[in-house]
Amino acid sequence: MRFLEDHQYIKLIRQGDMQAFGLLVQKHQNLVYTLAVRMLKNPEEAQEAAQDTFVKIYQSLSGFEGKSKFTTWMYRIVYNECLSRLRKVKRNFTLVEELVNNPEEPADLMGGLEIMLLEERAALVRKGIEMLSASEAVVLTLFYLEDQSIKEISTITGNSESNIKVQLFRGRNHLGVALQKLTNSELIGTK
Repeated sequence: MRFLEDHQYIKLIRQGDMQAFGLLVQKHQNLVYTLAVRMLKNPEEAQEAAQDTFVKIYQSLSGFEGKSKFTTWMYRIVYNECLSRLRKVKRNFTLVEELVNNPEEPADLMGGLEIMLLEERAALVRKGIEMLSASEAVVLTLFYLEDQSIKEISTITGNSESNIKVQLFRGRNHLGVALQKLTNSELIGTK
């Protein structure tokens, strides 16, 4: 399905078109759920957080001024919703990264060994990201997988742009160390 631009849906929703809101939800539900599940590490709780996020988006849409991209505003809402849930249960969280390498060649043209190696690499990166602090994991995910700019991540998380740059730098370094530890432990057969 080909979707309209976000601003077109927002205009229709503000005119009372509920179907437009449904299409806006369809357009962004996977992104919202993905961020929620990475932060909360619980699919059921992430589903509830995603639903609550869209309720808040609908209720707050009249206040969206368009000073930032709609997706930045939306990510900020889901980010805050997840943080709120985590505070309620008073537990620390880490971001579980689902790094899926989408090969440029169709899977049927790739050898089975290549597919297996890509899957193992993605699993290794997920384990490495689990070892990072939550803030570093969120920043790495938003920057590398969700293609958010440093400025947008700053808006989403409420941290300064320089702090985001530091978290990206440290997160990359810590991920490298974590991956090195994981590969060394796999080479010697310990986990």
